[in-house]
Amino acid sequence: MPKSKRARVVSLTKTQSQGRAGKAANIERIQGLCDEFSTIYLYSCANMRTNLLKRLRNEMKDDSQFYMGKNTLARLAFGKTKETAYLPDLEKLSRNIRGDVGILFTNKPADEVEKYFSEYSEIDFARAGNVAAETITRSKGPCSQFPSSMYEPLRKLQLPVVLNKGIIEFEEDYAICVKGDVLSPEQAQALKIFEHKIATFKVKLLFRYREGRLTRLVSEKTLEELNATEQMQTEDDEESKSE
Repeated sequence: MPKSKRARVVSLTKTQSQGRAGKAANIERIQGLCDEFSTIYLYSCANMRTNLLKRLRNEMKDDSQFYMGKNTLARLAFGKTKETAYLPDLEKLSRNIRGDVGILFTNKPADEVEKYFSEYSEIDFARAGNVAAETITRSKGPCSQFPSSMYEPLRKLQLPVVLNKGIIEFEEDYAICVKGDVLSPEQAQALKIFEHKIATFKVKLLFRYREGRLTRLVSEKTLEELNATEQMQTEDDEESKSE
């Protein structure tokens, strides 16, 4: 990507929690990545898993770099207006850096990157707060895979089990979760114990910036859904703080 022709001084008065030197170093690092790589992607993750993202970073480290840090610093580094943009029209990408998004800098061809992420996914155990992607049921009868010592842990998960002559049994057919449920901690733990992986980790590319041009890669509806999720999370955080 062509280097910026301007050596720009960025105001740090609106950033938080770091010293000025640390903020300036991070902004300089982000701008250095803009100069080093030809293409910038803004992305979001479904069912975020740090270990899986680290694996991706390692696999792509030869010609790409992931950035997930303070949105405020990234916006400052990119520039918020046409006059302060580090590269031509980069402020258009900056405006979309909000919520749980990350930035991918890469020298890979765009068609290669976009094909890769359109096909990439990893299945993992769901966590509390995730929405169940499918209905998982257990049939009435014995759970022969568990020793009797698992009876109390399973009861604590509110599962309808009994101990019959040292064998754990379900008293009835039981749905651990129903598609669309927001999983409770007990449901998430039960799914893990019974080895049901129903969460799909996926990286969704939202925007591509290349040679001064910004391209939206998802529908407006998808962006609206992401923004709605972000707003709900913000409201939940505010309610938690007020309690």
